[in-house]
Amino acid sequence: MVVGAIVEHEGNILLCRRGIEPQRGLWTVPAGYLECGESTAAGAARETWEEAGARVDLDAPYVHFDIPGISQAYILFRGRLAAPHTYAAQLPESLEAALFAPEDIPWGELAFSSVSIALRSYVADLAAGTFSVHHGVIVKRPGSGPNEPGSFLLEGHYALPTTLPSTR
Repeated sequence: MVVGAIVEHEGNILLCRRGIEPQRGLWTVPAGYLECGESTAAGAARETWEEAGARVDLDAPYVHFDIPGISQAYILFRGRLAAPHTYAAQLPESLEAALFAPEDIPWGELAFSSVSIALRSYVADLAAGTFSVHHGVIVKRPGSGPNEPGSFLLEGHYALPTTLPSTR
């Protein structure tokens, strides 16, 4: 199971440029494998610290995607940078971390289809001013790359509105 967070600060979204394979050099949200004995929220907070050097206040679960083609479940939380609102420029697993305005997200340089789908949902929810918890199954064309354009789709998607406010 992969856990992580979409971390927002002052309207910008924290992304990490991967320093490890797969997809080294491409952008992602801070995320990684859940460790034994961790809750999904604790794992998301740990991964944010390990990959971005950032402390995070988690708000709510945001996405749960099943990816049967690679036998993974993917859970992301919404979150905010915690005081003192800092992140690391470079860490062992990340070449760099940076805040992006929604319109400046490097869509063509995202590492994984799950991240692309999650961020597109997040940007749409942010623009609408209301957030939902999103669920669906990511289906990938056999033999396609991790974020090859047109090689994946989200099936059975549903969004359940939450009562938590925007992190803005």
